[in-house]
Amino acid sequence: MRGPAAPPPQPGWALKAATAVVYAAILAWSVFSRGPEGLQAVAMLALGYAVILGLIVFAALAFFSLWRRFRTPRNRARVMLGLGVFLLAAVVPPFAEHNDDNRQRDIANAEIRKAIDTLRQQAAGGSGAPEDVPAIDPAPRASGPYGEMERVMKTVAGARLAQHRAYLQELQEIGLPRLFDARRLARDTGLIESRLILEQAERLVPGYRRQSLDVLNGMPALVRSLTIADAEKDKILAALQTSNAASNAKLTRLWDLESQILREFGQMITLLDDNRQYWYADKNELMFGRDGDLRRFRQHQESVSRMVGEQEQLGVQSLAAVPQAPLR
Repeated sequence: MRGPAAPPPQPGWALKAATAVVYAAILAWSVFSRGPEGLQAVAMLALGYAVILGLIVFAALAFFSLWRRFRTPRNRARVMLGLGVFLLAAVVPPFAEHNDDNRQRDIANAEIRKAIDTLRQQAAGGSGAPEDVPAIDPAPRASGPYGEMERVMKTVAGARLAQHRAYLQELQEIGLPRLFDARRLARDTGLIESRLILEQAERLVPGYRRQSLDVLNGMPALVRSLTIADAEKDKILAALQTSNAASNAKLTRLWDLESQILREFGQMITLLDDNRQYWYADKNELMFGRDGDLRRFRQHQESVSRMVGEQEQLGVQSLAAVPQAPLR
């Protein structure tokens, strides 16, 4: 008679430990490469990936069980270890690359949104003080092709903000923000200083108009310099070409309004000059002795307010000149 059958070979501690380490590494990398926030997110991801790993292992063991030699506990452990090593070597690297690609895209999109939001705040009025116009560092936080796109977008946004800051600075230096300061007007004999301020401001407009259009029209060259796929370049260039005429028209209209506002200011100064004896400065306020003069002055103010409102709307709309669709 035969004795009792020998027990099937069991996996040794080294095999068990190696298998546990490999699968723990796969699970940990799978979870934390997604950048979960909070313990609940970590737990949910860990559970999900554990189920997926379990199904993969179950399928592999079921397949190898077709051969008798792989039905022993030790050989099953070997199959699991081999599968784990295969997953680490063959699946994790490309998945890691894809995951990093997604992460760089998200970083670039977030940085581009911040730059666009900064532009939008300035286009919607801002404080009007040059020192309050922020600077944008064009250095990308993302890497690779997404970092290149981020760099171009931040370069364009930074250039537009720098021009806006420089324009406000020059207006401040020539005294335009204080043009209708009541005390200054009261001291301005013949309103000569006021007319000089307006004349200097009007001379600034053509140069800054040209600079802003140059930035807009220079975007295609920046896009062509990107180290991204030609197909992506073509899509961006097509979007720019589609919006170029409208964007140029809006930007031109914005500067036309700037000239009209300055001319409206000139009419207000003329009104004050022609009726000098009927108004005076009471601390920081202009006081009019005749209702007709006050009414005409307020009409000019309302015209300026309407044009400024249109400028702000055009400024926001002109952001369409910058491709804002999320990078994919």
